[in-house]
Amino acid sequence: MRQLVTLLGKLFLLVMLALALGIAWLAWSNRDLPVAVLEARYGGDGLQQVKIDGVELRYKLEGQGPPVVLLHSHFYTMRMWQPWVDALSEEFTVVRYDLTSHGLTGPDPSEDYSRERGTDLLDGLLKHLNIERTALAGSSTGGALAWYYAARFPNKVNALVLVNAPGMPRVTNKYMEKELPGWFGHLLYLLPESLFRPFLEAPVVDKSLITDELLHEFHSMYRREGNRMAEYHRLLAWERGDIRPTLARITAPTLVMWGEDNPQLPVEHVAQYADALTGAASVNTVIYPDIGHVIPLEIPTESARDTRTFLREALQ
Repeated sequence: MRQLVTLLGKLFLLVMLALALGIAWLAWSNRDLPVAVLEARYGGDGLQQVKIDGVELRYKLEGQGPPVVLLHSHFYTMRMWQPWVDALSEEFTVVRYDLTSHGLTGPDPSEDYSRERGTDLLDGLLKHLNIERTALAGSSTGGALAWYYAARFPNKVNALVLVNAPGMPRVTNKYMEKELPGWFGHLLYLLPESLFRPFLEAPVVDKSLITDELLHEFHSMYRREGNRMAEYHRLLAWERGDIRPTLARITAPTLVMWGEDNPQLPVEHVAQYADALTGAASVNTVIYPDIGHVIPLEIPTESARDTRTFLREALQ
């Protein structure tokens, strides 16, 4: 009996040792990456940096003509907009930047990831660039930031493009309704790159768009020093409530884009947005069949063309 107990004790110690080594390996292989390394790898030409209220925003300014600001999706970066930049920069001055907790910009020292804080930073960037009025285009989380800014500063926005923007009522998100435990932020440091593939594939219809190169870039940006705990704080800042009174304050002509097969936000939200934008100068909608939640990735050429056509008419 004593030998059995001794054997079980040794097995337990071996299991615990293996577990500890496994966690240590995960932590090391998914360690933070210095922003300088990521800037060299993904920054590209024309990357600029400005400090806005304590946040080191990384941004790009390209093209010529009336300004348009592109606000990227949650978990993505300003690099998602490259096809749109290529299509728009001949006629428009295109501004794009990495939101806080994303990409090269990284964490906000204030740990405030509310829409109000996000629009404060956007407004600070526009003031830095001496842009008094601009068009805004936002995808997913960037779309929510766009409509909030357009409602908060209606005199500063002359056109608005909402791409699969969140905010409308939907089936309760049981995960987001719960308070995230404190250990959840530390768990984000242990997620290997392989786990991100199904996460990236879920919102899009054509899974082949999630290439190994995109997967590696996504995970690398996620590992930017400070981004993972910042993402935890952003999740804590998830905002609830009826957005229709806010949308009613928007005056800019608005284009609402949606993927018909969006698995996250149902296509019925298009009509809800159109009905809620009661103060907008005009509301146009376009629904893309066989397309999911990440329109700039799924149909970059078509969506950029539709945006360019809308902006030409709205800003004439």
